[in-house]
This record gives sequence, C-alpha cells and structure tokens, in this order.
Amino acid sequence: MTEWWRRLRSVLLILVFLSVFLYIFSLNFRPPARMDILQRVVVESLGPIIKTIRNSTGFVEDIIKEYVWLRQINHENEWLKERVVALEQKVADYQEAYIENLRLRRLLDFKSTIHAETIAAQVVLHDLTGWFQTLVVDKGFENSVAQDMAVVNDEGVVGRILDVSDRYARVLLITDPGSSVDAIIQRNRVRGVLSGKDANGCVLKYVRGNQDVQVGDLIITSGKDGIFPKGLRLGVVQGIFKDPVDLFQKIEVKPLVRLSALEELLIIKRDMNMPEEMTGN
Repeated sequence: MTEWWRRLRSVLLILVFLSVFLYIFSLNFRPPARMDILQRVVVESLGPIIKTIRNSTGFVEDIIKEYVWLRQINHENEWLKERVVALEQKVADYQEAYIENLRLRRLLDFKSTIHAETIAAQVVLHDLTGWFQTLVVDKGFENSVAQDMAVVNDEGVVGRILDVSDRYARVLLITDPGSSVDAIIQRNRVRGVLSGKDANGCVLKYVRGNQDVQVGDLIITSGKDGIFPKGLRLGVVQGIFKDPVDLFQKIEVKPLVRLSALEELLIIKRDMNMPEEMTGN
C-alpha cells in the first residue's frame, strides 16, 4: 500500500508540474484582456523575479563592458607612453646632433685660421683617477700622430701629445703639474712659463716682480718651446700675488679651454708656425 501510494504521488506531482508549465506557456497565446486571476497571480509573482534577473544580467554586462573598455584604454595609454618616450629620445638625439654640429662648425672655422697641417680627433676617455690631467683621443701612429704634438680646439690650447699607440694617443693637459708652455702676455710681451696647478687652473712662472701684469691679461704661446706654434691662446690672468722677498710674482691663470667638456679637438703637426693674428686680438 505504501509503495503504491508513493508511485501515485510521484505521478500526480509530475502531472501538476506539467499542467502548470503548459498553463504558463499558454499565456503567450492569449490576449492580455482575457487574463484571469490565476494568470495574474503567476505573472505578478514571476515578474519581479524576471525583472531582478534581467537587471542583474544588465549590471554584470555593464561591468564586463566597462572592464573591456578600461583594458583597451590601458593598452592605448601604454602605447602612448612608449610613443612619447620614443619621441623624446628622438628630440634628444636631434638636439645632440645640432650641438655637435655647432661644435664641429666652430672647430672647422678655427682650423681654417691655422697655417699648419692638423689631425682631427675625438676624445674617448678622460682620466678618472685624478692623479693626472690627461685624456685619450682616437688617433695614433696610423694617423701620423707623434709625441709632443700640440693639441688645440677653437677655444685655445688643450695640451700636448704625451704618448702614442697605433690607434690612440694620450694628451697631457695644460693643467697638469707636469705641463709647461713657453708663454707671453699679449699686451706687453712679458714672457714666462705656464705650468699646470690643478684641474681648475695654471700658474705663469718666472715673471719678475717689477714686470707689469694685470688681471684679465691674455696669455698666449710664444712659439719658442718647439712644441706650440706662436700666438695660440692659453688663458687669462685671474690673480696676482707679489712677495717682497721673492724675485718672481705668483700669477694665477684660468685656461680658456673648458677641459672637462672636451669632445673634439685638433692635433697640430710639428714644425709649423702660426701667425699671432690668428688669436683675433
């Protein structure tokens, strides 16, 4: 009896479910004006649920659309950032090329004023130890560079060739204590020897205390040391110190060449003279 009732109950439940389903389905084929009480109950009950589901679906859809849009914007922003970096690098390259062009143009103009054969070179290394005021250039024996050749740029004297390899050479700067250049004061031809003091300056030695020297005087090469042609600019006097018991004055000189910023320079072959008029003073 129990088993029979269980089977009958299952059949009845299936029939009820099918009846409800068919009834709901039939609502699609009846005009709204003929909706009865049961239809209204079903519609009013299921309506809010369907609306909630629809709203939830729309909300999720909006979130997905916004996420996709944000992802797309993020990709575009990354691309734009990369583009900006690339353009900034191009601008920097153009500026560097422009500045280099100006330097080379000045060096070329200066070269045309030198009555001597020159070798153009680029600085490849500055001495970083601080022990010596030297630098290395990219010209050597293969380019006919030899020891003790004068090194200059459009601002004035840089130094002289210290030693040479096949493709490179080391330059001793005029600020090195081991450097010495036979020099004169352009204004009155007072002679002395310009020696290096430190990275920032030089001293003009062996000028007697009674000689006329003034701050701002231009110091040029005398051409009497067999290395530097006559008339090359060396520096300007920036300090004068006289000691009553000392035979010579102490004269501090500021080099005209910005030695720490050198990039291109000219090597002058020996046994060539340069007229004093090339200094432009």
